[in-house]
Amino acid sequence: MGGRGPRVLVLEGALRDNGGLRVSADLARRWQDLGARVRFLVLEDVVPDGPMYEPDPRLDVRWGSDRVRRFRSAAPRILATTLRHVRRADVVVSGSEVGYGLLFGWVAARIARKPFVVLVQSSLPRAVAAWTPARLRPLLTQVHRRVDAAVCVSPGLVPDVLEVGLEASRVHAVDVGIDVAATQAAVQAAGGPRRSTSGRTRLVAAGRLVEQKGFDVLLDALARVVTAGGDVELVLVGAGELDTDLRDRADLLGVADRVEFAGHREDLPSLLAGADLFVLSSRYEGNGSLVLLEALAVGAPVVATDCPTGPRYVLREGRLGDLVPVEDSAALADAVLGFLADPGPLRRKAAGGPQRALDFDQRRAAAVSARILADLTR
Repeated sequence: MGGRGPRVLVLEGALRDNGGLRVSADLARRWQDLGARVRFLVLEDVVPDGPMYEPDPRLDVRWGSDRVRRFRSAAPRILATTLRHVRRADVVVSGSEVGYGLLFGWVAARIARKPFVVLVQSSLPRAVAAWTPARLRPLLTQVHRRVDAAVCVSPGLVPDVLEVGLEASRVHAVDVGIDVAATQAAVQAAGGPRRSTSGRTRLVAAGRLVEQKGFDVLLDALARVVTAGGDVELVLVGAGELDTDLRDRADLLGVADRVEFAGHREDLPSLLAGADLFVLSSRYEGNGSLVLLEALAVGAPVVATDCPTGPRYVLREGRLGDLVPVEDSAALADAVLGFLADPGPLRRKAAGGPQRALDFDQRRAAAVSARILADLTR
């Protein structure tokens, strides 16, 4: 860890690809560019069961366990390795508000008497309920109550953190987002927008195929649109545990021929740029979702659920895209049908998307969060 800046240890549980991991890895690299001496510690080397994330080669990635093994048997070694790296750091950062990275990092930081920071990237009670065994939830609450700083990726996440009992002076909101220039450049690198060749209006949605993303509701809405005479198709980008269930649902609803399950795609920005309409159907989010920001950056018209937290904030109360209630397939279908009848209003809203996306540019988020870390090391 050569250099003059603070020594920052970032902890992640594994490298299963998701938006939260991409945020923490990108911030880590940018903190490094700003002069911090960053080490990225991944607790588990897991057998791939879906898309895996490859960190930037400039990032100093280390492993908590030297080979794939059951977590229970590897835990003592992982904790010892974590403690060894924590002792060499000035500040410790958990890249997620849930998981063993948070728990092991906090324990090691307390033993080594080092400041501990958590990146809160999702609604705290929902994330804890969805991703944490019931027996560990009280412990997780105690950890959140005792961190030295919580960096929330959206202002809407702050009340949840305050609710667990962390004092307000330790809670920070930073508009974390995307590299806007890189997203726009990726469209050109892929040969421009990828538009539909079928003649149908193309809807694009993207995210992990999990309950949080509400793709079951989106398929229900798609069936309503088709029944009402809408000539549409849906490109659903992503992979996850509900892949088979969602395919079965599309078949049951009679829209299987209208849905392309595209899997994990590296050309997502060009798909978004070529979309007639981007649809966010989530039940909850953290900062509104990175893919929503990417859609804004490339100027795609947007319909999004008014879910906690982020979409309303990102879309400026609906001035940059239409908002519909969560879990309401009829309202979502009506919004799509309204776009089919007259796309002009949403397209005019979308014109302000690229400028709004700049408010969430990751360079700004890295600079603000780096100052928070630096203050803890003084």
